[in-house]
Amino acid sequence: MTARVHRSTARLLASVTVGALALAACSGGSDGSAEQTPVAAPDEEEPVTITVDSFGGIFDNYEKAGLLDAYMDEHPNVTIEFQETQDEPDYWTALTTKLNSGSGLADIQPIEISRTALVTQQQQDRWVDLTQSAEADHIDDYPDAKNGAITTEDGAVLGFGTDAGPMAICFRTDKLEEAGLPATADELSQEITDWDAYESLGQEYTEATGEPWMDTVSGYYRLLTSVEPVRNYDEEGEPTWETNDTVRPAFMRAAAAAEQGLTADYEQFSQEWNTAMSTGAFATLACPAWMLGYIKQQAGDENAGNWSVMPLPQELGGNWGGSYLSVPRTSENAGAAIQLAAFLTSAESQNELFNQGLSFPSHSDSVEQVRDVTDAYFSDAPIGEIFSASYASAPDQPLGVDDGVIDVALTEALVSVRTNDVSPEDAWNTAVQNIENQAG
Repeated sequence: MTARVHRSTARLLASVTVGALALAACSGGSDGSAEQTPVAAPDEEEPVTITVDSFGGIFDNYEKAGLLDAYMDEHPNVTIEFQETQDEPDYWTALTTKLNSGSGLADIQPIEISRTALVTQQQQDRWVDLTQSAEADHIDDYPDAKNGAITTEDGAVLGFGTDAGPMAICFRTDKLEEAGLPATADELSQEITDWDAYESLGQEYTEATGEPWMDTVSGYYRLLTSVEPVRNYDEEGEPTWETNDTVRPAFMRAAAAAEQGLTADYEQFSQEWNTAMSTGAFATLACPAWMLGYIKQQAGDENAGNWSVMPLPQELGGNWGGSYLSVPRTSENAGAAIQLAAFLTSAESQNELFNQGLSFPSHSDSVEQVRDVTDAYFSDAPIGEIFSASYASAPDQPLGVDDGVIDVALTEALVSVRTNDVSPEDAWNTAVQNIENQAG
C-alpha cells in the first residue's frame, strides 16, 4: 500500500443559505437522458485512487472501524482519499454547485435520505445506476423501504444504503445523579412516559441545577417529528407541512421548551455544542444511532460511563437520517468506487460499525445480527435491543423533493427562538416565508 487515508474534517459556515440548497431542485439533467452503459468491474491490478467527498462523520467512522485500511490491505492497488464536511446542509450546498457545474465531484458522494426524492426525481442523469454495475446483486441486501428511497420511477438505484437513524434518548448519568433524579434507563423509562413527562422531569432538572435539560431546540423538534407517520409530505408526494398534525405542533412544542429554558443555547454541530458534550452542559439529547459515535468523539474517553441510552416512551420508534453511497457519472473510477461502496455497506462492515457504537445498519442481515450488542461507553446500555426496536417501530415517512429545504428553514427558525428571543409565532412565519421563497 503506497499511501494512507487522508482526512480533512472541516465545519463550513454555521448559517446555511436555503437558496443554495434549492439550486438542485431547479436544475435539469446534464444531458437530458437517464440512460447509461453498464459499469464494468474494476481491473484489480491497475493502481487507482478513489476520492470521496463526505459529510457528518460517515467516512470518519469507516476509518475508525478499520474498514478503509482493511479494504486497502485486501486491494493493494487501491488508495482511498477522503474529505469530510461536518454539517450536511453545508455539504449539500457545495455538492449542488459541483453538480450544476459538472466538475469537482469525487468518485463517491454520499446522499442523506432527506435529499433522495430530489435526487431520484430530478437528478437521475447525474448518478450511476447501480443496477447497471457488477455489484448489482448487493441491491437485494436491503429492505424495500431503504432501497425505495433511492430508486427512481423507472427502477434505477442510485446508491447503496449506509446507516439508518433509529431514535432513542441519550443522557448523562452523572448529571442526573448530581441533581438527585433517576439516573438509569430503567428508572427514567418509569418517569418519562410521554413528552409531557419528559418536559416535566426536565423542569425538575433545570430547577435543581440551573442548567438546560436538552441540548438544542432543533434536536427536540427532530425527535418529536421522527415518530409521526408523516412529516413534510403526504403519500401522494404533496407538501403538507403547513397543515398536517405533525410539523406545526412539534415546532410549537419545541419552541415552548426553548422559551422555558429547557434547551441549551446551542446550534447542533457548532463548536460550543461539541464542547458541551464533554463538559456536561446539558443532560439529555435526541439520539439517532449515529449520534453514539459522535458523542464518543466529542466527549472523549474520560466520559465513558457518564453517558447512557434509553428507549423512547410508549415504545415509539423513530428515524432521523440515514444515507447512501452514490457515484456521480463523472467518475473516471466508477467501477472501483462501486466495489468499495459495496464493501463498506456489506453486512460484515455494518456489523463492525455498530459493534463499535458508530452507526446502526440498514443491511437486512446485519439488522438481525446486532440485537444483542451492548456498549460499555454508554454504561453497558443494550443499544442493539433499543435501536432495533426503534427501527422496527419507526414510521416509513413519505419523502419529497424539498425535504431538505423545509428542514433547514424550520431548524433555523427554531434556533432563533432560543438564541434571539424571537416569538414562536414570528419564527414560524419567517420559516413559512423562507420555504415559500426557496422551495422548488
